[in-house]
Amino acid sequence: MPVIQYPSQCNVQSIFDFCTEISKYSGEDEVVIDFSRMGRIEPFTMVYVAKFIRDFNRLNRKTQVSAQGHQDKGYAANMGFFRAFGLKHGREPNCTVGNDRFVPFTILRVQTIVDEASKEWEVEQNIIEKRSEHLAQILSQELHGDLNDALTFSIREIMRNVYEHSNSRSIEYCAQYWPFYNKVEIAIVDNGIGLKASLQDNPHIEIENHCDAIQQALMPAISSKNYKGAIIDTNDPWHNSGFGLYMINRICRLGGSFIICSGDHAIKLDDNGKEHINLPHICRGTAVRMVLNTSRLSALGDMLTKFRDEGYEIAKQIKGVGMYKASAASQMLSRDFVKDI
Repeated sequence: MPVIQYPSQCNVQSIFDFCTEISKYSGEDEVVIDFSRMGRIEPFTMVYVAKFIRDFNRLNRKTQVSAQGHQDKGYAANMGFFRAFGLKHGREPNCTVGNDRFVPFTILRVQTIVDEASKEWEVEQNIIEKRSEHLAQILSQELHGDLNDALTFSIREIMRNVYEHSNSRSIEYCAQYWPFYNKVEIAIVDNGIGLKASLQDNPHIEIENHCDAIQQALMPAISSKNYKGAIIDTNDPWHNSGFGLYMINRICRLGGSFIICSGDHAIKLDDNGKEHINLPHICRGTAVRMVLNTSRLSALGDMLTKFRDEGYEIAKQIKGVGMYKASAASQMLSRDFVKDI
């Protein structure tokens, strides 16, 4: 019976290697995951690993996956990590909204967003922003301020991407703020079609593999719905301009980092530049890790104006993009742009 050791470190390469090790035992009668060496665990680790084990279970229904050494892992249990992949230990996902600057493992059904929007006579994106702002308030423990705005914007734009492009039925997320380290980490995953399949709807970009798709998605004005010849309602403040992921990764690179995974590839962006990571396993859907350096954040409007202007210059060099102005939503929060509608 194979016994797979959970890594003692929570850096992304260790986590990717762990998931690759699990994938090697596809078709086995039984696999045991030993969590006894688990040390520090962070939001991205939890959502990525839980999703991967759950996908493994779904694709290998004849393989029994069990666990050992997890009984004393209180933080992970309290965050809903173990229950998220089917182990009956600790809290269930969605069991609490979180406090003490953390948001536990949460699974938000897309249908819930649709139902809330219908009930409140709102567009779905407004519901997503309200939820994002609530999460930002939990993490920052403040109702207003630069950190709150940056978190609301970043969470909202990733959730919008899932809702508008992925065809996923749910959005899964987890987050933690460590004030002593000036660090916030937000992790969001979906179970959708992935970036490669999504961007193939754009006839002006050539995508041969998942690496190409991720790189294109990070560019300004690149989208599955925004391209030369597409019908775009530029009067709609939520119109898809392809600036969302670009704006977010720029915010995260202010002393933090941004990682996005889809298919067999991942890209990490930070102050040191770009790092490509080939995944020997498959990340089904898309996974994002945002780390913000809270000491480097300034007023959201000022940051986004700078990034937008630089994005326009980059977009001019990209063949076939829809040269529409960045949507109001890609430049600010709805409480600011609704005043002009």
